[in-house]
Amino acid sequence: MKVCSRLYVAWFRWLALGMVLVFTVWACVSHPLAQPTPDPVQVTQGQVLVAPMRKLDLLFMVDNSPSMAPKQEKMAAQFPSLIDALRDPTDQSLPDLRVAIIDSDLGSGLSGRCTKSGRYGDMGKFQMRDASTCGANADARWLEYTKGSAVNFNGELKDVFKCFATKVGVEGCGFEHQLAAIEWAFYLPDNASQKEFLRQEAYLGIVILTDEDDCSATPNTAMFNPAYVGESGSLRCATRGHVCDGITLVSPTTEAVSAPYESCHARTDTTCDDAKDDASGMTACNPLVDVGQLAKEVKDLKGDAADDKILVAGIYGTPRKGDTSAKRYVIDKAIDEGNPAGPQVFDYWPICYDPDYMPSGSGFDLTAAVHGATGGLRISAFLKEFKAENGLSYSICESDFGPAMAGIGKRLGEIMNDLCVPFKVVDISDASGIQADCRVAYSRPAGFDAKGNQVFKEDKDGIPACDASHTSGCWELKLGNANGTADEQETARRCPAQGSTPSQMINIIRKPGETLDDGTKAVMYCLSCVDALPGMQPKKGCDY
Repeated sequence: MKVCSRLYVAWFRWLALGMVLVFTVWACVSHPLAQPTPDPVQVTQGQVLVAPMRKLDLLFMVDNSPSMAPKQEKMAAQFPSLIDALRDPTDQSLPDLRVAIIDSDLGSGLSGRCTKSGRYGDMGKFQMRDASTCGANADARWLEYTKGSAVNFNGELKDVFKCFATKVGVEGCGFEHQLAAIEWAFYLPDNASQKEFLRQEAYLGIVILTDEDDCSATPNTAMFNPAYVGESGSLRCATRGHVCDGITLVSPTTEAVSAPYESCHARTDTTCDDAKDDASGMTACNPLVDVGQLAKEVKDLKGDAADDKILVAGIYGTPRKGDTSAKRYVIDKAIDEGNPAGPQVFDYWPICYDPDYMPSGSGFDLTAAVHGATGGLRISAFLKEFKAENGLSYSICESDFGPAMAGIGKRLGEIMNDLCVPFKVVDISDASGIQADCRVAYSRPAGFDAKGNQVFKEDKDGIPACDASHTSGCWELKLGNANGTADEQETARRCPAQGSTPSQMINIIRKPGETLDDGTKAVMYCLSCVDALPGMQPKKGCDY
């Protein structure tokens, strides 16, 4: 009997405990604010570059199809804006630069069309046509500027580049393979030597200049084979490479199409197999090469460091900055640029126009179209494959490319000299400024691994925080303020606030005579703030 009584008591206790647990779970689910709040601080690791690796390999992909002459001139004229933005603000020096140019002509894989420079066009080869006439050495494969001096050319870099940029001409194939040309530049066996252009430790910048969308197809596709009557030759690049939700695009085109531009995007389905799929008509597979795969090929050039070491910028067919008018994706009858006096044919209408060459009326205006650009949906998708702040988008319809080129140069300069702290540190003192609780140590370059990724070795001894005397061999944090002192404004410009992370920059005061190898980083292990939950006040030290 006693045994049964004890079992009953034990059972009752477990039942009671179970009811408590059920009630607790119910309370946490039904009343979220009753849950324990997370620790509002944490330890976060970050890295900042304290000895900039100022080496930049800069590749320009210049569309050389017939409508590009005025746009090539505008880019070449504003190349100095990019170069000036790369200058170090402390001494106005330029990074060690390599500059190469490729064009968009990869032919069409056919013997009878787009073969002015061969079945596969210029095949992604660097374009140094008549090098000596542009002031470069006859054997130069790219332009090189190192330690403040020209290596393989004479005169000003901007003048030599302008000569080469406009020498790509406008005789290229109208089936532009802008993205595949970048891939072929470094992966085609015939171009194997061009990989010497890429320095392992250098940053890579790619600038795409084009007024039509990418039409990168596989080498032996049948996509370009039929000559459709009643539509422009290159319209198939749009109808076969784009999707507009709710609108069926067909090829050949027999009816006009009009859809909200924001409803249209690049096709993302599986790429057709030349051996199995007939791409001469509409296909269930994508007749163009997958944009994600093309972006991966570029990222693989820098391996694990791709996010931090690659910038890709497009100056292409996209609405102009500040143009808030409703945009339409339009395929309709248009004047045939190759035969203006002939019958009109279906074509892809521009998505933007140069403000100096706006269309007269609501119909198709050939002059305005030549100075405008059709929507680059595949180019846009390609840019979005990269880290957001390193995939830059500019409209080729702007009358002045100065802001675009300066913006590209500025961002390249920032990623080569990034001292920004990527998280919000806890301020552990009431003293002025930010007093952070961090361990900071140098992480020094130590060669490359088998995959070409740079290897770093962290110092065992850390760097002390600066005290009030700011003696050498210490570190401090600076807080930016766009309306503050000149020093605070400079910090805010170089390290703009990102979401809940304020403008913060690390400053390391080196010991007298101390030198650091290019590429040395500071590894930071800091007490950092966690975003407060809605309705909660930030923890003391995180309320700035």
